[in-house]
Amino acid sequence: MSEDIIDVQAAIIDQLQQRLAVVPGFGSVVREGHVQAVMDADGEAEPEQQILLQDGDTVEEERTPSGVRESWTINIVAMSRKRGAAPALRVARLAIKQALKGLKAGVEVPGLVKVSFPVSAGQLPAPGRRWGLRVIPITFTYHQKL
Repeated sequence: MSEDIIDVQAAIIDQLQQRLAVVPGFGSVVREGHVQAVMDADGEAEPEQQILLQDGDTVEEERTPSGVRESWTINIVAMSRKRGAAPALRVARLAIKQALKGLKAGVEVPGLVKVSFPVSAGQLPAPGRRWGLRVIPITFTYHQKL
């Protein structure tokens, strides 16, 4: 990749990790990953509360000679295996929104056009499961130089 071309997705992930580190009780572990891998992990290796950045869909909207306009959704997932996690997950949802306030969620990446938050949902642990979670999708629309 040319030196003047940045990977917009990588830059967004880096900034999200930094911004979400302030979320009380959850921000000490902010990493890319997949929810199912955490839920299927054996033992106590996983932290009791964490934030996962799970890669979602990338949609190419427009192609130009110098680049491409894309919309990319990341699922920000607050996860807790503490008993009675529902209140903590609600608090985490608000803290995540506060950490990502502003028109572009506080993210400053060249080429970023807009940021939106599609519908989010919570999920308490299913019978026999330990993890409760709150999924907060965030969609970044940007122009990626090629």
